[in-house]
Amino acid sequence: MDSAVIVLAAGMASRMGAAKALLSLPLLPDGGRCSALRGLVKQYRAAGVQHVVIVSGFHAEVVEGEASALGLKAVRNPDAQQGMFTSVRAGVAALTQSGFDGYFFVQPVDIPLVRPLTLRALRNAAEQEEAGRAAELAVSGKAAPLPVFIPAFDGQEGHPPLVPMHLAPRIIAHNGQNGLRGALEGAPLRHVPVPDAMILEDMDTPDDYARLRFLALERHMLLPVEAESLLHLHNVPEKGLRHGRAVGAVACCLAEALAHAREIAGYEAGVDPRWALSGGLLHDICKGQPRHEAAAGDLLRQMGLPDMARLVQDHRDLSLPGDEPITERELVYLADKYCYGGSFVPIERRFANKLEAYAQDAAACEAIRGRMVRANELEERLAREIGRAPALVAERALKRNCGATQVNAA
Repeated sequence: MDSAVIVLAAGMASRMGAAKALLSLPLLPDGGRCSALRGLVKQYRAAGVQHVVIVSGFHAEVVEGEASALGLKAVRNPDAQQGMFTSVRAGVAALTQSGFDGYFFVQPVDIPLVRPLTLRALRNAAEQEEAGRAAELAVSGKAAPLPVFIPAFDGQEGHPPLVPMHLAPRIIAHNGQNGLRGALEGAPLRHVPVPDAMILEDMDTPDDYARLRFLALERHMLLPVEAESLLHLHNVPEKGLRHGRAVGAVACCLAEALAHAREIAGYEAGVDPRWALSGGLLHDICKGQPRHEAAAGDLLRQMGLPDMARLVQDHRDLSLPGDEPITERELVYLADKYCYGGSFVPIERRFANKLEAYAQDAAACEAIRGRMVRANELEERLAREIGRAPALVAERALKRNCGATQVNAA
């Protein structure tokens, strides 16, 4: 599918007091800083969007200088003082003049933290719509016009919309009333749910900019509310949700205990309870697939979340060299061992029941004993670091968060 992006960078930025397009954020893959404009252009190019239109207006000189450094020529909007829609119209006119015939994203430069997973979800939705439309045409010779695709998180619309070029004439002809929404009034719309709260985050003021500088560092992970959203988007059944929430609650409490112990000892925490909770929530998202833990890691990597993938892809079995610190990855693994559904089970009982179930399979029992040894080693190491039995932390976490009781099962 051929796609383009119109990056809107023509605003006055009166409340910010500086050109938003040039504000520095940690948007590079290695955490390095670059301008909001550069970060967006790099992300869209990495997503396979090669047609990039940058619209300048106010602060034209610096915006166009950054565009030139990116190998692009900006389109200047002479009517920028009349509002954002005039920049949309200028960008659409430029695409029309170039002969482009596909879909275009409308990307305000002051919403710079949109994740790759959102761009992918919108394009996938458009491709599915086109396939369905082609089938309709083949059967009946007619089909409904292609819709505008709007990302939504938790029921709230965000940016960027993905617009088919057949709507370009009505956008160019629109008088500007109610902006792009007014231009598209009456056109079919389709909301695309995404587990990406960043589609709602813009920067209009210095306080917003300070918040986004912090949020940009966390784009590589999913917040717990985003993880919950992803579970629902993947239609995880209630049984799976219950287990994921239990593992998440335990992993979160273990992370809190570990962070507290390290801080008392004068060290950096090195773990974030939020990421432990998200990892626990998502660890079984691909349950039912072959090697579901690896499949979960693959899913998250495909979404552009490699660090999130690391937390879930080894939860069946892992070992940790003695010179490497315990991280959220190990806590998710250990939390999974303590949870039977939504209830607590000691590690010894979990593996004992496995051994009973596979008593006639010598190779399987040997593998189970190996996993049990590694789980016990990690449990003992964590106990030494936090100064108490991790199993007690897990049991209390489940009683407090899930109302769970101990079960004699694995």
